[in-house]
Amino acid sequence: MVSVEGVIGALVWSGFGAVVAWNGWTAYTDEQTRVGDAVEVRAEITDVGASETEERVDIEDGGTTTRTRYVPQIAFRYTFRGESHTAGNLNPPSGGVEAIPRYGSESRARDHLDEYEEGDAVTAYVDPDEPGEGFLTRETNTLRNLGLVAAGSVFVAIGVVFLVAALVVF
Repeated sequence: MVSVEGVIGALVWSGFGAVVAWNGWTAYTDEQTRVGDAVEVRAEITDVGASETEERVDIEDGGTTTRTRYVPQIAFRYTFRGESHTAGNLNPPSGGVEAIPRYGSESRARDHLDEYEEGDAVTAYVDPDEPGEGFLTRETNTLRNLGLVAAGSVFVAIGVVFLVAALVVF
């Protein structure tokens, strides 16, 4: 007899794994393409700071609370092929999961960008296919992104095992 619950469970595990793996792969390929195709441009830092965000946090007694976190923010201006652009990406942007650092204090968030000051002339990088999405460092999150692909693949494999078990007739 086929277990309907087992089939549904298998589809949930496989679907979740596929989404995780896809996001990791998308982030990996986007970052690799942008860094590989990037050209250097001169840029000027126009703003360095931190923005405040609120997060809901589960607490031990089963409720939730809100805490304030701070995200480093940077903006820079550059010209590419005669057009002026403003961007705010420290690392290459990607279509998958973004790693955005969050800090408990505004000063720690600002420290994340301590090498930059308003008015600084810096080297930025621009993918010619996405000229408005400039970035300041060529660092990628390869290990994290491929880790997501691996983790998602494990969930898909677990889903396949559950599906086979659900389809086995006793």
